[in-house]
Amino acid sequence: MSLNKALETLKLDKRLLELNLKQGRITKEEYDQAQKSLPDLADQCEKLDIEKEDKKLN
Repeated sequence: MSLNKALETLKLDKRLLELNLKQGRITKEEYDQAQKSLPDLADQCEKLDIEKEDKKLN
């Protein structure tokens, strides 16, 4: 993968989003549009009880 393609892939990465917005690599509108295009996967998630899992480990 070329460097440009890798950077394009990471443009919306949460860890780099603030930097990319500040440096003008992406606009707020582009970000909002990308967020709206994502599917809602809430029904495919599994809820975890962290406290319950911690007690199992101890």
